[in-house]
Amino acid sequence: MEERGMSHGEGQDTPDPEVVVYQQPEPQVRLVLLVLLGACLLFALLGGILFQLIVMVAGWDPAVLTGALAADAPPAERWQTRLLLAISHISTFLLAGWAVLRFFYPPVDRVFRYLKAAQLPETRPLLIGILLMLVAIPLVLYTYNLNQALPIPEALRALEEQANESIKGLLQMDNLLELLANLALIALLPAFGEELVFRGIVQQQLMRRMGPWAAILLGAAIFSFIHFQFEGFLPRMLLGVLLGWLYWRSQNIWVPVGAHFVNNAFQVLAQYLYRQDISTIDLEQDIDVPWTAAAVSVVLLYGIVRWSEPNWVHKPDPQ
Repeated sequence: MEERGMSHGEGQDTPDPEVVVYQQPEPQVRLVLLVLLGACLLFALLGGILFQLIVMVAGWDPAVLTGALAADAPPAERWQTRLLLAISHISTFLLAGWAVLRFFYPPVDRVFRYLKAAQLPETRPLLIGILLMLVAIPLVLYTYNLNQALPIPEALRALEEQANESIKGLLQMDNLLELLANLALIALLPAFGEELVFRGIVQQQLMRRMGPWAAILLGAAIFSFIHFQFEGFLPRMLLGVLLGWLYWRSQNIWVPVGAHFVNNAFQVLAQYLYRQDISTIDLEQDIDVPWTAAAVSVVLLYGIVRWSEPNWVHKPDPQ
């Protein structure tokens, strides 16, 4: 009997036509998104239970569990709230997103290939992403002014005011340690967690069923809606579109992660400099941006998008 895979008379290996290379089937988009939603809710609940245990053991005021923080809250309350938000973000986004990817796209190296995170990006794409975020600031602020003019139910407006009050409390930074903590909490964690979930999973899954721009827009809308801060829905969606575009064009998740971090870190640092009387710009106050500044921002954004086209490398990323 002849052995398969051996050529006649040659003794050399040849491909066996009966050997089939097994490839894991792609999961259904709807199933991935539903499991992601369930995982986020489950891990958020587990994170809440963990923090409640910490509050009980430490003997803290149970009121900290609400997440509400007065603008003039003392340092101890600010640190407790930071811990609450850190646990919540890590559990809801980082752990939930990673668990979903490990379930649908094992093993670990396949997860990194799926996320397009196996390699660090070149310097130029990162700089393009950062430049895009900075140039977009006038347009983002202008859309925030437009968003505030939209009618919002009183119940939602009350929630907005409470959320804004808590943000003001968090941005009270008396020293460098609080600045570093806020950079980690407000800039670093969201850059990793939100990009993992909203660009890495939501946008990529949507792109399996619709065109890139439709997936980017829908993913950005979901990204903005999940924050439940409707006075900032439009500017946050705009940022989501820019981050989604960066992910799509760069084919590397570290590019939107870096841009996301710089955008949030800029706001934290600007507020710290204002509190230290180094800057006169208070981002907590409404900044009325003229339409001309927004128009210039649009033109510059368009110019950066067109100029950057030759810098994107399109390579198939096997999963």
